[in-house]
Amino acid sequence: MSIFFDHVRAGFPALWLQTQEPARAMAEHTTETRKLGYKCFSWDHQAGIHEIGNDFDSATEAGDPIAALKFLKGQPKKSILFLCNFHKFIPNVEVFQELTNLVEPYKATGKTLVVLSPTGNIPPEVEKLFSIIRFDLPEKKDLLAVLKYMAQSSGKPLPDEAGVDRILESGKGLTAWEFENALALSIIVKKGFDPEIILDQKKQLVKKNASLILEDSDETLENLGGLENLKGFCLKVASSPLCKGVLLLGVPGTGKSHFSKALGKTLGLPTAGLDFGRLFAGHVGESEELARAAFDIVDQFAPCILRIDEIEKGLSGIKSSGETDGGTGSRVFSTFLNWLNDHKTRVFVIATCNDIQAMPPEFLRAERWDAIFFVDLPTEKEREVIFKLYQKAYQVKGTPPTMEGWSGAEIKSLCRIAAMMGTTIDEATRYIMPLSQSMNEKIEDLRKWARTRTIPASNPEPGTDGQIKGRRIEQ
Repeated sequence: MSIFFDHVRAGFPALWLQTQEPARAMAEHTTETRKLGYKCFSWDHQAGIHEIGNDFDSATEAGDPIAALKFLKGQPKKSILFLCNFHKFIPNVEVFQELTNLVEPYKATGKTLVVLSPTGNIPPEVEKLFSIIRFDLPEKKDLLAVLKYMAQSSGKPLPDEAGVDRILESGKGLTAWEFENALALSIIVKKGFDPEIILDQKKQLVKKNASLILEDSDETLENLGGLENLKGFCLKVASSPLCKGVLLLGVPGTGKSHFSKALGKTLGLPTAGLDFGRLFAGHVGESEELARAAFDIVDQFAPCILRIDEIEKGLSGIKSSGETDGGTGSRVFSTFLNWLNDHKTRVFVIATCNDIQAMPPEFLRAERWDAIFFVDLPTEKEREVIFKLYQKAYQVKGTPPTMEGWSGAEIKSLCRIAAMMGTTIDEATRYIMPLSQSMNEKIEDLRKWARTRTIPASNPEPGTDGQIKGRRIEQ
């Protein structure tokens, strides 16, 4: 028996069933409860109340949420009423007061009211009355049933065992409805079942969430010079079901963000970007719900890469959160840390950071990350490779007098400016002020902190004391 039925048998009068699939949730839960003598009813604002499984039952109490609550009170023992999207009505004072008054009579007479909602954010007026049960998305066996149904109804043959597994893997994270639609599209477009079509539909999950961005890049690790330590490590662990991710600390403009896109492309994994700023909303509890929703989607999108750029900015103000935002920032941060520590899906997180002093210490402890790498400025050899690349890309001539301490982003900017102005490289140099000059003290402080606390992303240059004096950056 399911955890849902355990709560029903224990006499819980009010359950909050969090689901994106109300129809499938009701179908699965009523199948087992009706076998043991329970009468099950459903209600929504348009159709009213129907007895599930009774083809001759007529709709009643349409459009009246209070009448629906009273309806359950008048039913015999072992009755269950499923309320679709009822969370929209609870903030009304008459509704939540009626609900509060009826919960005890429900319990005394063995009845259960079940709110079906896509969100787990229970209105504070009634949150103590409900127990939350999460109805998970379809498992592989459920998706396989949908696939077999579509194959039978369309007359299209199933792929071999490996092909079926790829299709089911691509469909993980989709509702049964979304998976069926994706299969139908695949039949129309490809005349069969194509996992790439399914994956394209899966990307809609990310596109529909304002906090997430679907990254699309042709960058690969082969196009990124240096970073031998970082590349070798990530290529080994990012494909493991035990992976968590890496934190990339370093100088601005050294290719930290581009590395995540290149890794995803090389491994054949989609890359999603998370914008922490879009998680913060105006209403109490909404920001935490947005954060949970974003991480739920990332879990559904797995296996994938999750890029969080300049994470220290997204988490700024955590220390003073209780005084400045009522603790919202702290709660969002806690939601993120809990997910980072506990998620079991194959999501490899790559977070970049330019100012380590802005990060709370609990963010850096063991088991948050697989490793913390320091990404320094390009080495002399790497600078030469980067310069030749952009010199060719922008078709500019000349050589700068020196690029000591330049980042890859600055080298790119140099070539782009020379192309825009129609001048030579050496003449365009006057418009570039490298960060290694304007922020030398901060960079040295960052290197000093990283020396004994992080792993170098690149191997040391020959003839140095083992400290990285540079590496390449973003292309």
